[in-house]
Amino acid sequence: DYDDITQEFMLTAIGDYRACLCAESPMPDHAMENALLDASWAQACKVTGVNLARSPQLAKLVTSHGSQVHGQLKMKLCPLVEAMFWFYSSQSKSMIKKNRALAEGLKEGTNFTFKEDMQRGFLKVPLIQKIINTMWFANKHDDGVIFHNHFKPFPYPALALVLTAIECCIDKWMTGMWTDIPFTIQEYHAAYESHLKCLQAFEDATKTYNVLPSICSKLYKVGQ
Repeated sequence: DYDDITQEFMLTAIGDYRACLCAESPMPDHAMENALLDASWAQACKVTGVNLARSPQLAKLVTSHGSQVHGQLKMKLCPLVEAMFWFYSSQSKSMIKKNRALAEGLKEGTNFTFKEDMQRGFLKVPLIQKIINTMWFANKHDDGVIFHNHFKPFPYPALALVLTAIECCIDKWMTGMWTDIPFTIQEYHAAYESHLKCLQAFEDATKTYNVLPSICSKLYKVGQ
């Protein structure tokens, strides 16, 4: 139990940490986690006017929200992936085979990031906007609204996190039957880095036309 001043400070620090995490480094190593914590703690001091001593217990209370962000994103996303890609829970061999083929097809060449077959409409699949709206812009208390300075335009690291989470939800169907797979840094850091590099390569390849910045501006605008 903490007093009102400490509670207000911690809510501010946690909110800022969640926003910074998503915008800058959603799957941080220990050094980056500490850097994000330092920045959010300083911001909370500035906003509340309180210079609260940072105990290990309070620090852990803030950083534990990193894994909570991953868990919340997966929880909100899995039903959307199931519905929008037409996965079905079934014991029938034909449906299990169909689910497995669907999962393999979506994963091949990251087809799940494209709106149409033949790899057209990169990042235009409706699922991406849907989960961004649900996760960060569902109401006025969500991080994308309160901490809009971190999300305008929608940041590349957060977009890479979304793509990684979609991949995790598809992985759950790789056997043809739904199997729970934890969405953790240990399991998915390499996939996250791969998606981030892909976004950066896409930006470089289309720089003349300002394609990716335009997509991210629209993702924020529609979400808002």
